[in-house]
Amino acid sequence: MSARERKRVRRLWITRRKRQVWLEQMGHIRLIAPRKLHPLSEHSGKKRFVRTITPPPVLDLESNYEETIALLKSIRFATRTLNAKFMIDLKALQEVSPAAALLMVAECDRWREKTRQKWLRAVDAAHWVPSVRRRLKEMGFFEVLRTRNVPADATVPGEDRYVPFLTGSRNVGPPAAALRKSIEELGPALVDGSALYDGLVEAMTNVKQHAYRAPDGSDTQRWWISASVNTTQNRMTVLVVDHGVGIARTIARDKKWELLRRILGPLVVKDDAKLLSAAFSLDSVNRSQTGEEHRGKGLRENIKGYVSTHESRGHLHVIANHGRYRFQRDSRTKVESEVSSKLETEFNGTFIEWVIEDYGHQPNQDN
Repeated sequence: MSARERKRVRRLWITRRKRQVWLEQMGHIRLIAPRKLHPLSEHSGKKRFVRTITPPPVLDLESNYEETIALLKSIRFATRTLNAKFMIDLKALQEVSPAAALLMVAECDRWREKTRQKWLRAVDAAHWVPSVRRRLKEMGFFEVLRTRNVPADATVPGEDRYVPFLTGSRNVGPPAAALRKSIEELGPALVDGSALYDGLVEAMTNVKQHAYRAPDGSDTQRWWISASVNTTQNRMTVLVVDHGVGIARTIARDKKWELLRRILGPLVVKDDAKLLSAAFSLDSVNRSQTGEEHRGKGLRENIKGYVSTHESRGHLHVIANHGRYRFQRDSRTKVESEVSSKLETEFNGTFIEWVIEDYGHQPNQDN
């Protein structure tokens, strides 16, 4: 290499380094939780340097919410700023929950739609933790990345099996029916499949009618659904996520909520956790942002109702904006619990999770 070429390479490297410093600084300015932001580092591979995001060892909305959300925000920030020319190195990932897996799939699917370029690649997939690789593969992660020749990992008895994700923006009936069918293909027939169908349809309808109506809504106007089953424990987890403005932002905050203000106080409209609790409460006003009498009931009758009326144990978990809502019921003891809490780091969109114990009966002969 000539002296002139060496100088050119050095100038290029310095420019890239300055760009990296600027990105880190801008990330600290723009994101809600700067101290939680995963830094972009340089990854040397295939004779070039690529900015790389490394996830924490555990991705889980229950035990590791802050770091999980910070990773997703870092991906979205890099997608917007780097035009998707970066990598996510998942070799360090040791455990991923069903919820976190769907959030990763949805974020990368959004990445693909936003850039419309073939920059999505799985880095060293052969060296990933086998259980993580199998779960992401079953959910459809590698199809989003268009990755071929992914190693096949055997299913370990007692582990969850994942259902391929579905996405869309309309015609909610067929995807809900397809997800139910995929769940039953992995294990027993559902005890109350019609209630699950109603809950899914309501969740996806809310996305279509509310999530992207506000001016600051996402331009990727879709929902993503998936599920996991554990036939050993007879447990099913069903998931819905969108990148809209969040339930807490779409709930009507005008005269329709006068009764709610009298019950909970005037500050309720500024508390996302209380708004979520109110939206699923039997005492709340049967109205929604659409102003239609029949809308707004589905949150508690179909989404919460799938747990409250199920002849088993289960819980509903909802995250939106700065609020988290949980509802749990044990049909055997008739004990119910309901709690909401504030979140320091905002969730951009709405996440809904049902977990049903003893979800099935009459195991399929083919499984």
